[in-house]
Formats: sequence, structure tokens, C-alpha cells
Amino acid sequence: MPSQSHPIDYRRASKPFELIHVDLKSFPVPSYHKYQHEILLYDDYSSYAWSISLRTKDNALQSTRQWFSYVETQYGAKVIKWKSDSGGELKSHAFTNMLKDKGIEIIPSAPHIHQRNGRAERIIRTLMDKSEAMRHDACIPQSWWEFSFEHAAHLHNRTPTRRLEWRTPYELLNGTKPDISHLRVFGCGAYVFLPPEVRKNKLSPKSELMIYLGVGAGNHNHKFMRLPNNVIFTAAQALFDESLFPKCSHEKKRQGQQSAPEPVEPVDIWTPVKRCRR
Repeated sequence: MPSQSHPIDYRRASKPFELIHVDLKSFPVPSYHKYQHEILLYDDYSSYAWSISLRTKDNALQSTRQWFSYVETQYGAKVIKWKSDSGGELKSHAFTNMLKDKGIEIIPSAPHIHQRNGRAERIIRTLMDKSEAMRHDACIPQSWWEFSFEHAAHLHNRTPTRRLEWRTPYELLNGTKPDISHLRVFGCGAYVFLPPEVRKNKLSPKSELMIYLGVGAGNHNHKFMRLPNNVIFTAAQALFDESLFPKCSHEKKRQGQQSAPEPVEPVDIWTPVKRCRR
């Protein structure tokens, strides 16, 4: 029997951190740093999303405690209400006691009625779609999903939406419009400046082709994958080629070039113009 529709009895929070939705997503392939799970925290008021990478689900409690400390330090705020869309570690006895000790109200999810739950679950699905689209477009291996997922969340927080009256989650949370001048195409090639201590000798090139993997800590640096040994490299200076994807095979590049329309030789066209009699 198909499920019936349910009216949405939902009012948006009136300030940041008044209500946090949380969900946990597991991935079938371990990531570059051996992560296998992501906790997604979603602010109901601003729609801002944070992701926390976990190697095991047992780390969920400690990682969430650290996130609470981050919120209190960076925003001077405390979470008032908490709604978990998943079970397991996020609803364990220890996790529940931690929330109660902080005076946080726990909002239960309606059992077997996903239409009334899942705000965090929906944003995870949205971020997954964006993440996988960017990863496939750049021909990046599955184990690099942690970088594309993190970048998808970064873009989400800086994208205006109708729900926010065409403002961004970043703006509602921080009170200022985000600087997006640092954004580049995920997975594209970049010629990254190498400091002298990194070069082999004085005759070595001063830059090297790497793969762009998103912004670094604090949004002040860029994060790259250094080829061919696949080592993470952080730098502030780079020359980006957003039409080049180093991980894509030559065959795919050749097919992409063939699919593009062929250039047409310019032709001089002369059209007679009738003179108007005065």
C-alpha cells in the first residue's frame, strides 16, 4: 500500500543554532585519508552545513563534542535544539547523555514517516549529487570522495537560495556576504608555485602541474593533489587551467574534442543594399 502524503507542520528557526539537524552517511569505499563516514550538521535557520569525517562510527561522540566547542568559540553560541535523522551512534545512550548535559532539547523523529523527517538527510543527498557530479567530471577516483564532498558543502554554503530570499547560508550565519573570488573548478589542473625548499635543486621548475581539490583551512590556501605520488600539497599561489583535468584519460579528452563543433572557415558575405530615393 503506498504511503499517504503528510501536511508539513514546520516553522523555520528564528536564529542560528536554535535547531540543528544531524545525519550520518556511510560510504562503500574508504577515502584518501581512510574515512568511511560523514556526519552532516545542518543549521535550520541559515541552512549552513558542516561535515565531519569519521574513520569509524565510534568517533562520532568525540567529533561532535569538538564541533560544539567550535561553535561556542567561533560564534559565541550554543545549540538549543537537536534533531537526529539517523539511529545508531547519534542516538546512543552516551550521545543522548552528552546532549542532556549541555541542556540541549532533543526532538524525536517520527518513526516510519520519512516525509516529516530528513532535512539533514535531504541535504546529504543534495551534496552527494553535487559531489559525485564534480568527481566524475574530473575523472577522480572513488577514494577521493572526501574532497569532492567537502567542496560540495563549501559551495552549498555560498549559494543563494529561494528559501533564504536569495541570500546565502554563509551570509545568514556570519552577517556578511561571502567572498567567492577563490572558487575554482573542482578537479582542474593548476600550476602550483613550489618554494625553494621543496624543489630538488636550483635548476628544478618553479611550478608543477597538480589537481585542485578545494580550499584549505581558513579559506586562505588552496588544496592540491601532487602527481604522480598522490600527495596532498597546500599552497596560496597557483595558475589555474579550468579547462584541463589531469586525471582524465587522453582518450576521453580526444572524444571531448571530437564532440565539439568543428570550426568554420570565415566567408565574406556581401548583401546588396537598396538605395533610398529622396
